[in-house]
Amino acid sequence: MRDNANGIYAARTERFLVQFISFASAGATGTLIQYALLFILVEALSMYPVAASIIGSVAGALVNYLLSHHWVFHSQRRHSETLSKFLTIGGLGMMLNAAIMYVLVTIAGMHYFLAQVAATGIVLFWNFLGNRFWTFADETGNA
Repeated sequence: MRDNANGIYAARTERFLVQFISFASAGATGTLIQYALLFILVEALSMYPVAASIIGSVAGALVNYLLSHHWVFHSQRRHSETLSKFLTIGGLGMMLNAAIMYVLVTIAGMHYFLAQVAATGIVLFWNFLGNRFWTFADETGNA
């Protein structure tokens, strides 16, 4: 009986880690799209960089959402149900990022780039957990 319980725990842990790595990969893909669009819009179309950045970030977020919905969490939920939750988690993550940056840079005196690396790691984990257990969760609370 104990071996069966250990096997179930190992399978759940493996699934969790695979989802986390997939989620991070989806985020990296969205970021690459954001930067590619930024570069193309500014360099090829002479668009104002701030406008190009906004367009790129929206496109990157959309790609990240779609990859999370279909590939990472294999969600069967309707987009009308999950998109607003995904955006809520992302908005809270943005506020968490700002708070961490403020504390590490302004109060702790950490270099801004190192602070951003730390904030990114924390926010990545926050976003993953929020989306796994709320946005894309099934009836049992798991995605």
